[in-house]
Amino acid sequence: MTAPTPPTPATPPAGLDPLLALSAGELAVGVNSGRLAAVEVIDAALARIEAHRDGHAFITVCADEAMDRARANPNGPLAGVPLAVKDLFDIAGVRTTAGSSILRDNVPTRTAPAVARLEAAGASVVGKTNMHEFAWGVTSQNPHWGTVANPRLPGRVAGGSSGGTAAALADFQATVGLGTDTGGSVRIPAACCGVVGFKPAFGSIPVRGAFPLAPSFDTVGPMARTVAEVALLESVLTGRPMPEPRVSGLRVGVLESTGAEATLEALGARLEPAALPELDPDLMAVFTAECAVTHLRWFPSRRDEYGPDLQLKLAAAQEMTAVQWQRGVAAVRALRRKSRSASECDVLLSPVMAIEPPADDCWEPDVRAAMTRWTRPFNFLGWPAIAIGGIQIAGRDRDAVLGIALAVEAATS
Repeated sequence: MTAPTPPTPATPPAGLDPLLALSAGELAVGVNSGRLAAVEVIDAALARIEAHRDGHAFITVCADEAMDRARANPNGPLAGVPLAVKDLFDIAGVRTTAGSSILRDNVPTRTAPAVARLEAAGASVVGKTNMHEFAWGVTSQNPHWGTVANPRLPGRVAGGSSGGTAAALADFQATVGLGTDTGGSVRIPAACCGVVGFKPAFGSIPVRGAFPLAPSFDTVGPMARTVAEVALLESVLTGRPMPEPRVSGLRVGVLESTGAEATLEALGARLEPAALPELDPDLMAVFTAECAVTHLRWFPSRRDEYGPDLQLKLAAAQEMTAVQWQRGVAAVRALRRKSRSASECDVLLSPVMAIEPPADDCWEPDVRAAMTRWTRPFNFLGWPAIAIGGIQIAGRDRDAVLGIALAVEAATS
């Protein structure tokens, strides 16, 4: 069982500008009404980012662009809200490095649809966040842009691959964030940094304009300090109404104890033991083969420009055979068939990670299996899953997952 992680939401530190302690909803109401000035909110966020650059949460700060948007009198459900975007998403005129040195000078001409939807709702991108190189890793130890510091657990990894976004949120450098999740990459950083990360159902939010890792499993994930803010982002990104908080009468399958069981029972949930279908070792073949294909243009011809752990992973991925890949495809289909009838629970409850956040000088290949044990199955299944700090709630239905998370947050905040 994972060790306890910091509470959610994070407690505002002493001396924090009061504007940065407000939720996304509070900021939007204030800016839409004229009671708050978007330029003052964005200026406060940029000042905090600049004062904390030694934490390596950001690769590129979008100061001019963010202030221009703030001066344009934004309106909407995210009006004036500082947004941190993982440096995997394209933004027109702003470089996208994917956390690599190979793409150091890559400046796209179009903005990813997911980012554009948040901007259309009034958000201002304050910067592109640091990450594990090319999104293949769970620690955000980046040899090119610096290791992301964990503001809640100094000396421990911030998680990955969306570690910079989680760290920026935990340190109040931004109010909301956008990451990606292929095997746990929004949920693991949320657990390490004590924030909230949501992996939606596969295909529910467009991934166009985000550099791919393994396209069969890549998802776009909203992140914030609270479930309510994550649900608001998800609603903007999908166009669906926010679900209502709901626990009473739901069947919660407990995969492993988390400490949240008593709260759920008190709210009226029916708890029962549960287990996922056994994972076929061939499942990872699909992920690994797709990663190899993604990097064919550069690996092995530019091997030395990758960090040490990526070199190791990609060298192994290059050895994958077509037979292994197709066995993996069959294993994914079989897992999804079994899971349709394996459990009648509305949601499943587990820790996010099987270990506490490791030291920031760990060797990532040594810890990735334990850090992804509870997250990766839901990428194979394509189900939505949310991490509230170190607790994960997953299930087939988006409304059930977000609804129970909202209810738990309302009852415990």
